[in-house]
Amino acid sequence: MKKNVLALSIAAMIGGFAGAASAQNVEPGTGPLAITNDANSTMDASTATKFAVSEGGSGHILLVPYFTSQEKNMSVIHVVNTDLNNGKAVKVRFRGAANSDDLLDFTVFLSPGDVWTGAVQANENGSYFRTNDGSCTIPDIRKQDVQFGKSRLNKSWDAAKLTNNTKEGYVEILNAADIPGDKIYGANGDAQSQLYTAIKHVNGVAPCTTTVLEKTLNYEGELNTEAQKANYGFNTPTGQLTGDWYILNVDQTTTFSGAATALKATTADNAAARGNYVLFPQQGETVAAADSFTADPLLITKPADKTGKIVKGPLVTPNNADFPDLSTPYFVGGADTAGVNAAKQAFDLTASLAKGAVSNQYATDASLQAKTDWVFSMPTRRYSVAANYAATTVNADNYAVFNLGVNAAGQLAGAAQSAATVGANPTQAATELNYFNGSTITVDAATGNLCVGSTATKYFDREESSKTGGAFTSPVDSKVLRFCGETSVLSFTNDKSVLGATVAHTVTAEAYVNGWANVSLGKPASAVNVVGGLPVVGSSFIKLTNAGGLANGFSGTYGITWPHRYGN
Repeated sequence: MKKNVLALSIAAMIGGFAGAASAQNVEPGTGPLAITNDANSTMDASTATKFAVSEGGSGHILLVPYFTSQEKNMSVIHVVNTDLNNGKAVKVRFRGAANSDDLLDFTVFLSPGDVWTGAVQANENGSYFRTNDGSCTIPDIRKQDVQFGKSRLNKSWDAAKLTNNTKEGYVEILNAADIPGDKIYGANGDAQSQLYTAIKHVNGVAPCTTTVLEKTLNYEGELNTEAQKANYGFNTPTGQLTGDWYILNVDQTTTFSGAATALKATTADNAAARGNYVLFPQQGETVAAADSFTADPLLITKPADKTGKIVKGPLVTPNNADFPDLSTPYFVGGADTAGVNAAKQAFDLTASLAKGAVSNQYATDASLQAKTDWVFSMPTRRYSVAANYAATTVNADNYAVFNLGVNAAGQLAGAAQSAATVGANPTQAATELNYFNGSTITVDAATGNLCVGSTATKYFDREESSKTGGAFTSPVDSKVLRFCGETSVLSFTNDKSVLGATVAHTVTAEAYVNGWANVSLGKPASAVNVVGGLPVVGSSFIKLTNAGGLANGFSGTYGITWPHRYGN
């Protein structure tokens, strides 16, 4: 059964096909890797039990904290496969800044040592993505302008708001499977797999054999079992991905850049580990009962409203292209084993990123026309709380919906959340504390963005000076800063955002001219059943202008990017 792959991906973005539930695509390896060309073949054993931020920048998951195509900005991402022995099947997903809605996703196949690049820009319809890279993708989007989708956004928004909400967000990048280069395949066990040869560059060109890559769509059930996956050339993922990003504005001659946050899956004693195989077909068949594959409150069968009452789901029909996401079970044991389900993984991933405080520098010196934006991105918040656009109003109890099973136990009231009764209000156990729930999440009525608050903010100048004459002394206690949006931008001037941010934008006028600030992310006094801390990544973006340079006919605009510093 051959289908047009690009059409399938587009269909997935607008609701998918009615069809059979997906086959099991969370597959723990039981090996070692052994290819017998029959039902006895195995992948290498899955050994991961936890996630940790990779100080070296290489991991199984990469998070690009912010992209923008506002104000003629172009956002470029680079992904490097530093593994010189294995190819990689990599899921790439762009999510919106407002409420983390899926805008575009696809699968990239990297050969050993490969680098893949692509850019987000804007046209009259919003953001689009283009890659001129030769690495294989499914669907094949190489050298095409692929428009970001709007079907997962709020259908009540007008056309301008829908378009604008495609222009900012963040990127999830996940190693879903390895593709070994070993010569252990074929009838004689002395050849590389057809899959590996399809993605491996030859004289700088990857063949990207269509018939081989389309088989990963699994319409005929060829990749349902561990043995089938192993025989085809897949193995459990080992990570070793690194990533970088930059935001370029040609008109303003300004560039900001940074490294992607890398998360590595490890064993209990912090050794490098293999995750579960989590590659799903990049197509739009409906997935029934997706609780085994995701913690996303919109995709599970029984989310809770802000009062804790269980409501009937899924609120958005899941399809194969929705997976894997960051909560798809990566740990040894598989999707349904107690203690390693999607809800617990979402909690563990959030815990690995959770911070008690964020600090960084800012500059607003008029002599340099200095402007500063801080980006606060929370890429795991989506797996605890999501905006339900089907609710009657943003003030309805079921506008913000939760997966309350996202806690250290991975359950709700002592059982899987999928076992809860619709309409019930289960009592959480003392071990079932969340990072986000109805006691901490509010809604910005003007935008519909979900919000979570800091507990305090202090601004400092560069000299630890004080202000007199009825003014205030340094440091200054500010109002509580709210993060309204999954990826929010705080500007330190009343002028335009440095990044052109509008989707989830806040302005503070409380800072000094230049200095630094510390934002506390502890547990609010009103919080109930909450751990404390927030999973924040991001940077300070400072733009400076040298008027003398401009007067003499050369570029005088500079961009500085400083990653946030974190504390407890």
